[in-house]
Amino acid sequence: MKELKIFDSILNDLQKIFEIVSNNIVRIIIGIIVIVLFLLFRKWLSKNLASIFGKLFRKRPVIGAGIRTSIQDPLKAFFAILGLYLGFAIMGPPAVIMSTLTKFFRISIIVLLTWALANFTPFATSFIIKIEGKSNKKANAVAIKFIANIAKVIIIALSVVVIISELGYNITGLLTGLGLGGLTFSLAAQSTAANLFAGFSIVSDKPFDVGDYIITPSVEGIVEDITMRSTRIRTIADTVIVMPNSKLVDEPITNCSRMGKRYADFKIGLTYDTSGEVIKKCASEIEQMLRDDEGIDDERIVVAFDGFSDSSQDIRVIYFTKATEFDQALKARETVYYKIKEIVESNGASFAFPSTSVYMENPNVGKN
Repeated sequence: MKELKIFDSILNDLQKIFEIVSNNIVRIIIGIIVIVLFLLFRKWLSKNLASIFGKLFRKRPVIGAGIRTSIQDPLKAFFAILGLYLGFAIMGPPAVIMSTLTKFFRISIIVLLTWALANFTPFATSFIIKIEGKSNKKANAVAIKFIANIAKVIIIALSVVVIISELGYNITGLLTGLGLGGLTFSLAAQSTAANLFAGFSIVSDKPFDVGDYIITPSVEGIVEDITMRSTRIRTIADTVIVMPNSKLVDEPITNCSRMGKRYADFKIGLTYDTSGEVIKKCASEIEQMLRDDEGIDDERIVVAFDGFSDSSQDIRVIYFTKATEFDQALKARETVYYKIKEIVESNGASFAFPSTSVYMENPNVGKN
């Protein structure tokens, strides 16, 4: 008997379901058709709608392209979710299920807006700093990446707060807890925060750009990448050093890539048996050689007798090479050194080297 009652109950439930389906068969069919249509045409709808939004900013091609690229994928997902929502709404589900679907739909809209805004941040950043009018596009690419990442973090954080509020949680209490947690986290991550602000300072002040050759007390080499936390530098020895931004900005930075010319300053030491006339002739010929060299900037060339050292008579040579890159400047200096050697030798002079004279006293002197 008990089994018969259970069987009757199941039959009654199935009958009720059948009656509900029978009464709403038209609505269910329409709902399914709506879902299928939206799923089939979501790509076409998103592509055309994105194109329409992009055309609204024809005078700002960076913004137009950014909008078109940023919203196309989120729109595709939006039309799929919209089709599901409308389809189920047309089917007429119970109020409880419809309420849950509505909440899910609203949260989905927030997520999709966040997705679109996060996609758009690089384009907005490039427009703000006017990348098309800048000469160094590598540096601007770094700035775009850096600022866009910060903007994405802010957008996602705000989105999370809105979603939590949409779910019915108390935002005030949550923010208070996050404030205390944030204080604890900030105390534990002071170095990371310092590197972050230092990185922002590098991007905004631009003491150097990607591709520049820099010299600091700690490192020397070519800047390969600048991130929110550190700067990657390739040294002359072809090794890569990752410098924390906070340490880098606290040091004096020499940017060799921004030199219009490269400075050279050295002395030539001639032996003490070299006459004054020969020294004067050597200095004059060296100066003329530098003025005739196409690799030397002739705005400032100084060649002068600079006094007496312990083992030599010195000629000081000051000039600038037009080449600023290290390897090219080294080659230019090499050419100058060879010519100086030829000039000195052609005048019968000799280069001095450190030497010491020892005088021996004759012990027999004065004994007669």
